[in-house]
Amino acid sequence: MKKILDLALQFFFVSGFLYAGFQLFFVFKNPEGGMVLWGAAASIDPEIVVIRRLYALEFWLIFIGYIVYLALREKLFGEEYRLLGES
Repeated sequence: MKKILDLALQFFFVSGFLYAGFQLFFVFKNPEGGMVLWGAAASIDPEIVVIRRLYALEFWLIFIGYIVYLALREKLFGEEYRLLGES
């Protein structure tokens, strides 16, 4: 049961930052072309810049949460976590 919960939590985190990255780079993409804004940020609609920054913030918050979860996983489950196939 612990492994299922662990995998479900990891799936939640990974799918969260993949979703935020997809929104950032493919849905609210740079209207002038390319994936990042660089100097084009000054010439595009400020609404798109704000939306992109909010998705970037969401991405980093989820990523930091995932790193914290990985660091605390051993304490949460009360045993040393082993990779699949190891005994």
